[in-house]
Amino acid sequence: MKLRGTYVAFALAAFAVSVTACAPSNSAPNASASPTSEVQTDPAKMGDVTLSLLDSFTDNTAPIGKFMQQSIAAFEAKYPNIKIDRQSQNSNDINSTLRLRLADPATPDIVPANQGWQQVGAYSASGLLLNLDPYSSAYGWDKSLPDTILSQSKASTDGKSIGQGSLFGVPINQGAFITVFYNRAQLQQLGLQVPKTFADFESALSAAKSAGIVPIQFGDQDGWPVAAPLEAILAAVGNPQKISSFVYGTAPVTAADTGLTDANDVFDRWVKAGYVAPNFSGVDSSTASQNFVDGKGLFYFWYSGFLPFKDQAQGDQFGQFLLPRADGGPLAAVGSATQNFSVAAKSKHPDAAAAFLNFLASPDAGQIAMKNQIIPMFGTFQPTTSSPLLNDGLQELNDMTAANGYLPYLDWATPTLLDTITREMQTFLAGRSTSAAVTDAVNADYQKFHKSTQN
Repeated sequence: MKLRGTYVAFALAAFAVSVTACAPSNSAPNASASPTSEVQTDPAKMGDVTLSLLDSFTDNTAPIGKFMQQSIAAFEAKYPNIKIDRQSQNSNDINSTLRLRLADPATPDIVPANQGWQQVGAYSASGLLLNLDPYSSAYGWDKSLPDTILSQSKASTDGKSIGQGSLFGVPINQGAFITVFYNRAQLQQLGLQVPKTFADFESALSAAKSAGIVPIQFGDQDGWPVAAPLEAILAAVGNPQKISSFVYGTAPVTAADTGLTDANDVFDRWVKAGYVAPNFSGVDSSTASQNFVDGKGLFYFWYSGFLPFKDQAQGDQFGQFLLPRADGGPLAAVGSATQNFSVAAKSKHPDAAAAFLNFLASPDAGQIAMKNQIIPMFGTFQPTTSSPLLNDGLQELNDMTAANGYLPYLDWATPTLLDTITREMQTFLAGRSTSAAVTDAVNADYQKFHKSTQN
């Protein structure tokens, strides 16, 4: 699951989630569209072009809206012969109509096709997205961008696998991790430092409970918010390589092999120990986020940048870190760009579209993100800004870049897996199921879907 909606660092967030999906069509194997001639990478030689761009950043006063506006302005200033006609719609509207738009000759040139089976996997197999391999070679994306990020936008041209094969999307240099936010004042009150190990984190939970502080703020009335803590725990206690193999289907791996049952057990142990906010099943995610911002909790698992801070000063009262590995191994965390852009197969200006995607993935775009107090997705940036919260995010980015430890979202493995995880985890946390039953249900969903892709 990746949060879809208005991205904000210091303003109220709109928590809209993309759960629409469709299985890839196998009726047109090798239907992937590729450039019909040698690609051109010099924008000055592309003539006068107007590109149409569709994105989901509807609030231009929010940091991510400003990021897009400023990126477009910078690109047009550098290449005045290329103009960007930008259209923005909320993610639910985009997801419900994107397949039809891509099939229309008047499709936008650049579209926000989500990673995973739901869109990149399905639309590439149907020949609706342009195969970007020639551009990846020409621009050097295969060398300049982390392979664990590029894998998120890859699919086989026969519609049988994702995470490998050809490239069908390029991430913008701005994104989010599933991170652990913390209340700086409360951590100081407890006489604790930011946890450096998994054991340190669990000790902090115990200390908070003993002091009468809610250790982990949480709300699960919506269902899908359980993905944030669950996937952060899985990244810390599971097997990173097998998690990726499971999601992408690149090896015969089961849900149990990923460590999912162990992650469920950890979460259950925290609930039974009183480390999770009371009555969380009756609290929606927006209320839980606001409760945390209002000081009701030491820690909060959420997506970096998606908390309802009223301004930077309030945001800087909090910090963030990635949950350390329980085995002390290299850092691993779930993260992706806030938007993944693809080029429509029917685009009349694929070279110009690829040039703009190259700019959005560049260090220059990362600097524009920092200018708007939001975290780039790849590269190395010095955590020396005026914002302690942003500096924490930049340190997370640098640590993840060094470890190359980006993990895909678990539910990308099938179009229906988020629904399955939501349903099974609610039942489990209510005490009406077992951790193994959750894993079994996830595996059954996975096996059913992958059997269908082989037909």
